Amino acid sequence: MASSLGRAAFRACLDSVSDANQPKALVLGIVLVLFVTPAIAGPILHFGAGRVDMTLLQGMALFCVVPTTLSSGVTMVTQAKGNVSLAVFLTTVTNLLGVLTMPWSMSRIFAATVPIKPTDMLGELLWLTLAPLVFGMSLRQVSGSIRKFVKDNKKVLGLCQNSCILCVVWLMVSGAQDKIVGSAPKDLWACLAMAGGVHLVFRVGGYFVATAARLPPREWVTIVLMCSQKSLPVCVSVISALPQELRERSGVLIVPCVMAHAAQLIIDSILAVRWELQDPAGELKGSLLPK
Repeated sequence: MASSLGRAAFRACLDSVSDANQPKALVLGIVLVLFVTPAIAGPILHFGAGRVDMTLLQGMALFCVVPTTLSSGVTMVTQAKGNVSLAVFLTTVTNLLGVLTMPWSMSRIFAATVPIKPTDMLGELLWLTLAPLVFGMSLRQVSGSIRKFVKDNKKVLGLCQNSCILCVVWLMVSGAQDKIVGSAPKDLWACLAMAGGVHLVFRVGGYFVATAARLPPREWVTIVLMCSQKSLPVCVSVISALPQELRERSGVLIVPCVMAHAAQLIIDSILAVRWELQDPAGELKGSLLPK
């Protein structure tokens, strides 16, 4: 997570400041990502209790409260010809602020299982995310050779980062293989349905909010895409910062997160190609959803 944020912040510095300087869209995006979309965790836990395995429900709720995705969202904004500078800036800001908001969200999600002290978890997240980020960005500032190495090997480093995330997820799931296989099929199917449904709720909600705010086309695309996606790497970091009793269930907790991540990638990769800007004056050719 920290390495992704470091690259995002660096890219934000390189991109046009005027493109990223969209206060209305930025504030709207922060509110949607950190306060509005996490609210759906409540209904998931309330209506799913007694019908779906609680650990799976908590994993889905956890996915809802993390900030926006670190890389795939920016890639899709680029493909849809949205405001890439704003997407990078929004990603960086929400992931940094999310470190402050997530401990309190986690304490509510797991209140019925294990009590969590938000201040203790905040310290864990600061150590796991912000400390490596500050260290990495400091190295880039003081060493020209490191900056050149990162620039020349950006693609390789990105692949290494994604491979590490996949390995961590694989280890989590492998360690809980017996529990996952022993889960009721209806619970897993319910989780899969929630994964797709939650993303569609985020997407449609973002559509109406961005439209009501009368955002320009490029910013409209950016807000709708970025505010409907959540970050799998951040889910991994958050699970690592949970108390030991909950970390023992990490393999089951991560399953809904993986499902939701796959659902958002599949849905958005299909819809993003529909969004192209007709011309610099800019009306959108594609529509949000098939008519």
